[in-house]
Amino acid sequence: MTTTFRRWVLVLSLGLGVASARSAPPAWTAEPGLGVKALEHMWAVAGDPARTVGIRGLFRFALEANGLGWHPERVEAALARARSMQDLEPASKTFGNFKWSSGHSGVLDLNAVEFSAQLMGFIRLRQSERLTPTARALLDAMMTDAIAGLRSHVVKIDYTNIFVMKAWVLIALGEALGRPDVADDGYRRFDAWMAWTAKHGIGEYGAVVYYGIDLDSLALIARFAGRAEVRAQAERAIRYVWTDLAANWWAPGDRMGGTNARTYDYLFGKGYTEAHTWTAGWLRTRPELEGAGWLGGVQPNLSTFRDAVMWRPEPEWTEAIRADVPRAVVQQWGERPEHRAVNWIGRRVSLATSGAARSRDERTLVANLGDSPAVPQLTMFMEGRGDPYGLKKLVGGKALHFVPFIATVQRGPEVLQVLSDDPLKTDPRNKAGDLVYFATQFTVPAAAEVWIGDMPVQPGATVPAGAAVCVRLGDAVLGLRVLLATTTAGEVATMRFLADAPGDAVRRLTVIHAEGEPKGRATLAVYLRAAEGLDDAGFEKWRRAFAATRAEVNLAGDVVTAEVAGAQGPMRIEADVAKGEQRVVSGGEPTALLSVNGRDVGREVLGVGR
Repeated sequence: MTTTFRRWVLVLSLGLGVASARSAPPAWTAEPGLGVKALEHMWAVAGDPARTVGIRGLFRFALEANGLGWHPERVEAALARARSMQDLEPASKTFGNFKWSSGHSGVLDLNAVEFSAQLMGFIRLRQSERLTPTARALLDAMMTDAIAGLRSHVVKIDYTNIFVMKAWVLIALGEALGRPDVADDGYRRFDAWMAWTAKHGIGEYGAVVYYGIDLDSLALIARFAGRAEVRAQAERAIRYVWTDLAANWWAPGDRMGGTNARTYDYLFGKGYTEAHTWTAGWLRTRPELEGAGWLGGVQPNLSTFRDAVMWRPEPEWTEAIRADVPRAVVQQWGERPEHRAVNWIGRRVSLATSGAARSRDERTLVANLGDSPAVPQLTMFMEGRGDPYGLKKLVGGKALHFVPFIATVQRGPEVLQVLSDDPLKTDPRNKAGDLVYFATQFTVPAAAEVWIGDMPVQPGATVPAGAAVCVRLGDAVLGLRVLLATTTAGEVATMRFLADAPGDAVRRLTVIHAEGEPKGRATLAVYLRAAEGLDDAGFEKWRRAFAATRAEVNLAGDVVTAEVAGAQGPMRIEADVAKGEQRVVSGGEPTALLSVNGRDVGREVLGVGR
């Protein structure tokens, strides 16, 4: 028996002991009496032609009303209104798709057909007997026409939540309508996604909203698909997602602790996935979910759909991993070597990074401190909209930032990262006149002490070039050194410690690359290290050692070379930031599909290499 295997057996036994000692995980409990009141509230919106409605809300109303056997004639009316929002022009490029909102002039969000069909498929397969004949005919007509909309909407395989949802709805619609060609298409897509994921990981990795949607669709396939072997595949995929969640779980904050391909909450990492982690028993308090997909806001006492997609993880899937602290997690999220994320998790501090940029609503450096969900996360990103905390929501409820070139090396609790962007040149979505400055923001909890060098400081302080900054909370600390920071004019950029309003839970360290609209490229190189278990004397010793660690950086034209003498060996980046080329990225964690402390649990779950 190897040392590693003994360690995992011990951790598993401890984890199962903890699991057995807990009370049973909570259900998403709903009160039927209050559910009826919620349906009345939703009907006041759905049944009023003057009120604007979302297509998802109409189908959710129909599904939940069916679940309680409530007013079939109103379900019929809601489905008729949904039919009026479907594109029925045969020559249209979006034929069969739906308006996202009744107030839209046409089909503006192509994902509407997947979200609509997700619920239509469930209604038709599981609730058909509760529909009036007219409602059933309406539903079949919408489903039949939706097939064209589904097939014309091209979805990349790394757009995980929509790709998996499309597989489910093609299976469901094909089997409900007696269209084996359609069902076969869904099964083929699901097989392709499973094969891609076994090789490249989850494209929308760590997505605090979309892992929940992934689990919804996977549960629908695992429970209701006609082919037994595919139901088993879907359950394996569910286990993989839960393994990912467990590996990246930050228990002190009741949240996913790593980086995210997409997020709507920069500060606390909240999202729809909490609907699942709550029923798994991982949260201290029942979450307040967002109202997307409902009429008139979220209705917690309507749980027909939630009950159908709830799939609690088995303790042996997750508890040994969650109990294994500290742990280093590595996961692949795409086809290129830099498409990987690393997360080091301790008891009171964690530090996570991504090796490349992916989207305008991602987080590529995330850290956690403390022992409470009330402590905001530490995040670093480049932006120019005057939105240092990701609070200014644009269309779709998203706060968007720049998508810079990124190169990262992480080994355990140490990170070397380079970011560089020329916002108006590299991304046509950044429009002249829309950007008020160019800055790198690093958010820090207001409850934490901020030290510059050997002194604690208050907001308003300027960070001298090369100085070590330490963010300390309790016995844990995150150290930050800016090795290189340039303005768009090629000068040295300064960092300041700022607070925006008294009483805010979060403050920031800000590097200003341009005071006004950016007209050129700026580059940043940073070195970070996390530690815990430090009393005052230990913190002083650690702080001085961190500040004295050898770190070198050179910028020659567009080529950045950065190297740090890390605690576990040298960490080095050489990159052409203008060309977006990572020439050398060395000294980081070994590559894996999804590993925890060197063990590739992802390959084990998906049966890769057997």
